[in-house]
Amino acid sequence: MSPLQCHDEIKICRICAHWRVRRTGGIDVTPTLPDPDMAKTVEFWEAAGFDVRRYDDGFAFVSFDEQSVFDLDLVEGFDPEANCAGCYITTDQTELWHTRFATAGMTVTPIADMPWGMHEFTTTDPNGNRIRIGRSTPGGV
Repeated sequence: MSPLQCHDEIKICRICAHWRVRRTGGIDVTPTLPDPDMAKTVEFWEAAGFDVRRYDDGFAFVSFDEQSVFDLDLVEGFDPEANCAGCYITTDQTELWHTRFATAGMTVTPIADMPWGMHEFTTTDPNGNRIRIGRSTPGGV
């Protein structure tokens, strides 16, 4: 349960918050990332603290704290060296995520304030998918 920004006495769960966004015409996006080795990739993201639910041998749903983050799609013959895919995770807890990833042994860039108005870092999964994690800086996006 999280308090509302202007009324900390009112709390709602993530599921209800996302339902409300969609109900008012907002969107909720979950990217699908390519994956040549589902077992290896599932192990990687579970070590980072994510929940991974395999739909079948070729597709998996990756979530964190009951919120969808991205999906994995098995692509036979996929070359991670040629991968340009990725996604952006927006969170006010950038430092916590950085620590979590580093503690899990993931390679992470230093957290930095970027010229486009984000306080962020990047990690790359075994498939070459670049995952950026960050938040807006004052006056930023």
